[in-house]
Amino acid sequence: MEYIYHIAVLFCLYGILTISFNLLVGFSGMFALSHAALYAIGAYTTAILTTKLGVPFPLDMIASVLVAAVISAVIALPALRVTGHYLVIVSLALQIIVLQVILNWKSLTGGTDGISGVPSYNLFGLAITTPLSFLAVAGTGLVACYWFTRRLVRSPFGRALRAMRENESAAQAVGLNILYMKLSTFAISAALAAVAGSLFARYFRYVGVDSFSINETIYVLAMVILGGLANLRGSLLGAAILVALPELLKFVPLPVDMADKIRLIVYGAVLMIILLVRPQGILPEPRGKKAMVVSVEDEGAPSDADRLLEGQGGAPDEVVLEGRNLRKQFGGVTAIKDFSIALKRGRITGLLGPNGAGKTTAFNLLTGFLKPTDGVITLKGRSIADRKPHELVSAGVARSFQDLRLFTKMTVIENVIVALPGQSGHRWQNLFLHPARVHAQEKANAARAMEILRFVELDGKAHETAADLSYAEEKLLVVARLLATGAEVLLFDEPMSGLDQTTLQDIFPVIRRLAEHGKVVCIIEHNLDVIKELCDEVYFLDEGRTMAVGTPDDLMNDPELAERYFK
Repeated sequence: MEYIYHIAVLFCLYGILTISFNLLVGFSGMFALSHAALYAIGAYTTAILTTKLGVPFPLDMIASVLVAAVISAVIALPALRVTGHYLVIVSLALQIIVLQVILNWKSLTGGTDGISGVPSYNLFGLAITTPLSFLAVAGTGLVACYWFTRRLVRSPFGRALRAMRENESAAQAVGLNILYMKLSTFAISAALAAVAGSLFARYFRYVGVDSFSINETIYVLAMVILGGLANLRGSLLGAAILVALPELLKFVPLPVDMADKIRLIVYGAVLMIILLVRPQGILPEPRGKKAMVVSVEDEGAPSDADRLLEGQGGAPDEVVLEGRNLRKQFGGVTAIKDFSIALKRGRITGLLGPNGAGKTTAFNLLTGFLKPTDGVITLKGRSIADRKPHELVSAGVARSFQDLRLFTKMTVIENVIVALPGQSGHRWQNLFLHPARVHAQEKANAARAMEILRFVELDGKAHETAADLSYAEEKLLVVARLLATGAEVLLFDEPMSGLDQTTLQDIFPVIRRLAEHGKVVCIIEHNLDVIKELCDEVYFLDEGRTMAVGTPDDLMNDPELAERYFK
């Protein structure tokens, strides 16, 4: 029985590791190769503190968690500011550095000899020295880590992580702080791995560098993929299978001289068969209503358009967002040169021009996705050129994208809820410090999201996955998501492209009502019928500069523009 208890303890340790790694890889979409190093940091911190300083439990585990979280955040910060590919490289470098420090700092880590004599737990006068007694401790650690992680992923913070995983720019465009979420997730994942490392040191009473090679990271990754990405129960199942399977194969009678090799072949074959049958993992990511944090009530209530579309106050035709003499260079190429635009309250402004004229670049400048080489951008008279995209959404400027960039693996209502501003649940600390407030706000947000979906007539599709919508419905969801931000200035990048005339007539009233209720609306569009039907004023761009400004009729009657573009 002691042998079975030992296997159960190993399952608990790997269960914690798979949960923490799934949080990083499955839920947030960040791939790193340093998990074994963070595991090692937890183990060695506990070993050093207990053997050299006599630090008691739980202070040694708390220290392990803090050290791993801080080191991971500091190392990850430069990579997370660029792209995910750099994170792989930096995390691999962290893995190498940690192992080299362990090997060479012999006075602290014991080098190749490791650290032995780590004291076992002594809780309430009871020595935890057997696999059975330690199983209770390890099981408690696993349950605590599972509960903590499940609270994270089944929350507004977890929903924001899934949005970030699908499309970072779209997540920024609805006001999510990508850098905060990445650093938080990386640090939390490291902290959970350190819990497993601290338990490892106490259980084996010895830590050595051989237990924390990159092969350990690959082993844990295999557990995550086998069980199912973005599914915590799948993580535990994957850990159980890969911990138990090698042990079970030892009971299969095989020729002594070939036993080890045959067991490896069978082990690999079983994994391949499982993944061929279930490529998404044994337990795939929950979708639809299963992924909802709270139930949606009062689905049949009427939509209050006046409250839903309330403006921010101010006089009609007031200039809210303005760009003056903007210029943007990419190396030797000037994409925007001397472009000025003034977007006014209650008016729909069109941005017109041939492909490559610089329209989307202009949007990127106005919404913080690009910084101007020269020129001034102001929101209600205040410069915003140095603001990040998510900060501009909070300030009142939001945009859509030409290629939609919906969160296709999330439900329609989740696409809307994630864009609602001021969610305290987007800060992971509030999930534990103010759970009642987060839950109440989540219920209110779900009701408001349904109200927005009723406004665009998508309430019947609320629990469908966004990937299952028709193209016209996707366009309406873009409008709904942008409306959910509560922004005063709404910039639409080709919102009508690819739609037939009947669908256009359904969407036109939605756009008009936004302006009628005091919103500032700007659209990029190639369809001249849309421009004529919707726009009060049009800016014509060509070769990165403003060629003309006026009403749709004025521009279409301009002989030069008619020759260049309209004919």
